[in-house]
Amino acid sequence: MTNAWDEEADVVVLGCGGAGAVAAITAYDSGAKVIVVEKGEFGGNTRLATMAFLCPANNSSAREHIKALSFGRLGDDIIDAYVEWTSKNVDYIKQLGGEVETCFPGASFSLLPGSETMLRYRVKAGTEGELGGESLWNLLSENLQQRNIPVHRHTTATRIIRSDDEVVGVATQKEEQRFNIRARKAVVLATGGFEYNEELKREFLPAYPIFAYGNAGNTGDGIRLAQELGADLWHMNAVAAPMGYKFPEFQSAFIMRMPAHGYIIVDQNGNRFCNETGLEHYSMWMSVTSFDTESLRFARIPSYLIFDERTRLTGPITRVGHGANRAYRWSADNSEEVRRGWIQSGNSPSQLASKLGIKATEQLTETLNSYQKACRIGSDEKFGRSKETLVGFDGKHYGVPLWPCLLNTQGGPKRNARGEIVDVSGKPIKRLYGVGEMGSIWGFLYQSGGNLAECLGLGRMVGLNAAAELPLS
Repeated sequence: MTNAWDEEADVVVLGCGGAGAVAAITAYDSGAKVIVVEKGEFGGNTRLATMAFLCPANNSSAREHIKALSFGRLGDDIIDAYVEWTSKNVDYIKQLGGEVETCFPGASFSLLPGSETMLRYRVKAGTEGELGGESLWNLLSENLQQRNIPVHRHTTATRIIRSDDEVVGVATQKEEQRFNIRARKAVVLATGGFEYNEELKREFLPAYPIFAYGNAGNTGDGIRLAQELGADLWHMNAVAAPMGYKFPEFQSAFIMRMPAHGYIIVDQNGNRFCNETGLEHYSMWMSVTSFDTESLRFARIPSYLIFDERTRLTGPITRVGHGANRAYRWSADNSEEVRRGWIQSGNSPSQLASKLGIKATEQLTETLNSYQKACRIGSDEKFGRSKETLVGFDGKHYGVPLWPCLLNTQGGPKRNARGEIVDVSGKPIKRLYGVGEMGSIWGFLYQSGGNLAECLGLGRMVGLNAAAELPLS
């Protein structure tokens, strides 16, 4: 195939979030000329992340733990590569000029073997109130600028160009201008997940609707680009998804973070269905995506968060500054959100149920009475909530619909242990690499900090391998 090339580089990186930035920096430091293409501004989900990156111990116990998390969906070679590279993340941050601090707790699933090896850190904040993802992104952005790596912003990759059986470049478009970039060595796909692609979510995720917290540019573009070249897919139903609130004024959701224990979660029938304070943060979606075969619906989507006056006054029912909506200033006592109608209130459970649209008003009353009894006796026999979290309701009742909401999806083009994207026969698509949440290694249970770790660790691996490809003649 003959193409007219408007620009050339050794390595072309598609996507300028954490994974793309690290791949670009590493390829550049390995002697490659690099061009980055980003359809939005930059930063992706990395910039909007809240806390930590994983830096596991480099030993057999860490490998055993990640294997247990994957439930058989990862080969040993992939696990070995992940642990080998991510175990050096703290050293890498220091090489970039950053400082780190420890984040506790470490393991998301402490009962699985090897959990003690899951060590989490964050980049120290440069300014007061700066969150972990911002600190990390600012460090990566500074390093991109120091190297003068060109980033084509607001530019969309429309096609990956292949000659015979190998990738040779990328077709791109910025507004009405189209141009082709030749990749003498490799193309790296780091375009993020599909949190804002409704078609892909309906097709692959375990339930619907599922909203999202992060970068609205994550619409699965890289998946389509790779599929056009025959790429296989993996982990398409894997997600990191806490519960949250979705309001029509905002495209993105607000994460649920309760300031006190005076709350319960009920389904559309007004029934509790879980130990509300015992849910693992990133796997909350697993508690609500079961399909009710009697009513023929997802009876827990939405669920409803029910809390009392004392909890309302304690603090915001969200993590202020989280995700894409961080510019919105949630009121300290939730009063503004009550005024807006986001949070409904009632003087009785039945009144609140009616306002929320829960038809089983009597059942919500019975559920709350049962919960109050459990608080009095200090024992939640049905769901096992701990005694110290059994805090009875006091005063007015409040409620808000609760939805599964994506921090990110994990699925995308399948990769081998070198980060090469493979086709449906398992063969590498020559000179095409993938990194980040677009085809992440996380295929079932997700370890907190695992995606940022992948950006840092496997981003370096992919950048190095891409730069080491023999140049096209």
